[in-house]
Amino acid sequence: MENKTPIIRMDGLGKAFTGSQGTVRALEDISLEIMPGEIFGIIGLSGAGKSTLVRCMNYLEVPTEGEVYYDGKPLSEMQDAELRKVRQSMGMIFQQFNLLAQRTVLGNICFPMEIAGTPREEAKARARELLKLVGLEDRENAYPAQLSGGQKQRLTIARALVRRPRILILDDSASALDFATDARLRRAIREKTGDMTVFIVSQRVSAIQSADCILVLDDGHLAGMGTHKELLSSCEVYREICLSQLSNEEVERDEQ
Repeated sequence: MENKTPIIRMDGLGKAFTGSQGTVRALEDISLEIMPGEIFGIIGLSGAGKSTLVRCMNYLEVPTEGEVYYDGKPLSEMQDAELRKVRQSMGMIFQQFNLLAQRTVLGNICFPMEIAGTPREEAKARARELLKLVGLEDRENAYPAQLSGGQKQRLTIARALVRRPRILILDDSASALDFATDARLRRAIREKTGDMTVFIVSQRVSAIQSADCILVLDDGHLAGMGTHKELLSSCEVYREICLSQLSNEEVERDEQ
């Protein structure tokens, strides 16, 4: 098998926040390797450290301890210009939509390409391709205020894909989508993005259970790592989350 360099590696990662109430440990001794082209789920209860973990991947949050490597290079040693390039290679989608109210759906997707100097017609063609991917091809002339919450989230995902990022981070970004739409969208992204590495951060088991690998966080610690089936038998934290959202019959079936 070809020996690949991990696109993301974390060694002994820790993150603490200090405020008026004292110091809170958000992450503690996280070590893992992420290979290119895989889909990773990140799950845990509220406050487990999920969002902090993905923000440490590109130094939106600077770790208190440990190191993050991107293509084998430590982020802590990068100059600002190099770190900006790393961030530009990652598409990050959060719960907030951050859409431009005065621009149409098509205009919102074209905007980052316009900034980059992409010719107008080329930008429109690329934008329409992405609108079709997320199922909004019939809404290109609508404005964000005319869209439902789920449609806004799909538009935000399409805009993040404009620059063909190497890494796509979906931080609870499908919370307004129904399960069927969510599943269809994830399949479409996987089919079209090739070797893109995708992180799906969610509290919903249904959103991450088909991932190539699932990272389970519990109170800032890495409680388990593996497939849905593997974790059901090896990680009590994951099993408890599943039993709180799935029926006993579904869990027993998935263990088979």
